[in-house]
Amino acid sequence: MGSEDEGFNEFRERMNERILSEDNLQIKRFFNLDDRAYDEGSLDKTTKEMLGLVASMVLKCDDCIKYHLQELYLLDIEEDKLWEVFNIALVVGGSIVIPHLREAVDFWDRMKSGDVSTPAGAENNDDTIYSIYTDGACAGNPGPGGYAALILQGGEVIEEITGYCHDTTNNRMELKAVIAALKWVEPESDVRLYCDSQYVVKGLDEWVQTWRKNGWQTASSDAVKNRDLWEKLDDLRQDMELNIFKVPAHSGHELNERVDSMAKKAIKGGKNEDEKDE
Repeated sequence: MGSEDEGFNEFRERMNERILSEDNLQIKRFFNLDDRAYDEGSLDKTTKEMLGLVASMVLKCDDCIKYHLQELYLLDIEEDKLWEVFNIALVVGGSIVIPHLREAVDFWDRMKSGDVSTPAGAENNDDTIYSIYTDGACAGNPGPGGYAALILQGGEVIEEITGYCHDTTNNRMELKAVIAALKWVEPESDVRLYCDSQYVVKGLDEWVQTWRKNGWQTASSDAVKNRDLWEKLDDLRQDMELNIFKVPAHSGHELNERVDSMAKKAIKGGKNEDEKDE
């Protein structure tokens, strides 16, 4: 697989670009189908990636195993769930899966230790896709807060957004960062959001649809906190193809660390102040 000094993601990206450069409509359609199959739908993305991992282990496709492991790592899957996935693959595929289980566990451990780079942003070279990194910060919680977003297209940063609120919370800053970024992109765009906030990722992937159906009440019949921002965010996402990826916080990922620093600087600078945290 490629040269010894070329990583899995680099080889995958390079060869995908080579294959898709050919004018073969059937191959392009299949690649698109393969990519879209794991988008959020009636099944959440994490469940789809776990299903893909089981199938890949049973089919003995080590490259596919690595791909799904990386996606699950970005989705911040709990490790006990991952081991249950491994067990199901063994039950379905039998002892022939064991060598691939060894490869999978080794790859997972190397990702956690930082020996293997995670794929956040690895697919950002497509200039038809907006890739967005967001973060929010708050000094005191509640207290003065800042938010920031980086918008990329074709692998290059095309816009930086920061904002400041003098009295707010961390969760509101996380939400306002995403709202500001989605307002900037064109309607009907293909958007990939990379965020280290479990609150934002879980909210967009799982909670917001239920909240809206329940009249913006939680399962315990309490009013949803930050409803005003969740409604804005839910409305914005209706006009685009939005896929959300969980980035492990403070994992050394360059763009995630950069947007974290921008949000904290926004607090210190007090620039672009929103007079009211609305």
